[in-house]
Amino acid sequence: MSVDERKQMWQDRIDAYRSSGVLSVKAWCKQNQVGVQSMYSWMKRLETEPTHVAYPLTQWVAIDSSNSIEETATLTVKVGDVSIEIKEGFSHSLLNEVLQVLQSHVK
Repeated sequence: MSVDERKQMWQDRIDAYRSSGVLSVKAWCKQNQVGVQSMYSWMKRLETEPTHVAYPLTQWVAIDSSNSIEETATLTVKVGDVSIEIKEGFSHSLLNEVLQVLQSHVK
């Protein structure tokens, strides 16, 4: 049995114990004919061993820039808990009215 197969066997046993609902490692080991000291040893060993995360291979995606959203200049004004997003081409008179209302309500 290879080292990786042995680790996997013990990891399977530890997973089986944890999902069994049996609270005592000793009782679970007795029911499953597993050495208690070996179980504790492998639990500690596998708990402290670094795990290797397998990342998926990179997949490239083509982007059609003809369908992209046109960027516009944006300004965000925050007064207290209120924020106002102002985009290019905004109504100056509307912004002035909103700011006057905010000034009268925010202290």
